[in-house]
Amino acid sequence: MDLLAGKRALVIGAGSGIGAATARLFAAQGAAVAVADINVAAAAATASAIGEGPSFGVDITDPEQVRRTVDAAAQTLGGLDIALNTPFVAAAHPDVVGLTPEQFRREWEVLVAGTLYTFQAAIPHLKAGGGGVLLTTSSALFGDYGAYAHPAIIPAYGAAKGAQEMLVKTTATLHARDGIRVCAVQPGFTLTPGAERSMAMQGIDLATFTSVAAAGLPMGAAQPEQIAEGFLFLASDYASYITGFTLLVDGGSYASHFGRMLP
Repeated sequence: MDLLAGKRALVIGAGSGIGAATARLFAAQGAAVAVADINVAAAAATASAIGEGPSFGVDITDPEQVRRTVDAAAQTLGGLDIALNTPFVAAAHPDVVGLTPEQFRREWEVLVAGTLYTFQAAIPHLKAGGGGVLLTTSSALFGDYGAYAHPAIIPAYGAAKGAQEMLVKTTATLHARDGIRVCAVQPGFTLTPGAERSMAMQGIDLATFTSVAAAGLPMGAAQPEQIAEGFLFLASDYASYITGFTLLVDGGSYASHFGRMLP
């Protein structure tokens, strides 16, 4: 049985990693999928991989670009039932004292404002269709639990992820009566191109980290496809009574307090 048969979905951030894996899984489960990414060529490649669906280039820090993209996706698909935003910033910067305004603003604009703009643009389309699902990617290290499960090695990212979590909860509360569910997935450490860039910025070799540090994770480092399965559940009717909720898909890394062991 296709879990998303007849559904129309937009995946923003689908050029690679978790977004691309989720777009492929949604399509495999029967959804008509439009994809978008700041990397236009990468978005087109994902669209081609799932059957030449529509693809768009978008900078999620620009509200007008986001609105045009969501409107175009809804028009192309004949409506919208699911909108997923997978914001990501490859970040490495010093402690709170050394954090610059520019660094802080960049984290906030991508992670918090980008998620807000996606929700704002998608809600009218979901309401027009009688309801739907808004989804976003949080972080098992920096979401609800970030303030005490992980040291403040990248404080702006952690602060933004905390705000993103609250945006999910407030949007869910305000729009439940519109038939709109709003949820997030908190991935554990996942082997994506973005993770590799982040490691490189911190001077950490990804292969070394994966073989040594990630070996201490209860279930090891995740593949993007495993995170996509969490989004599939939340997007499906099996989660029809779930909203304002963040699903930990982290292989037990939070439960083991792995974050506390980082220097």
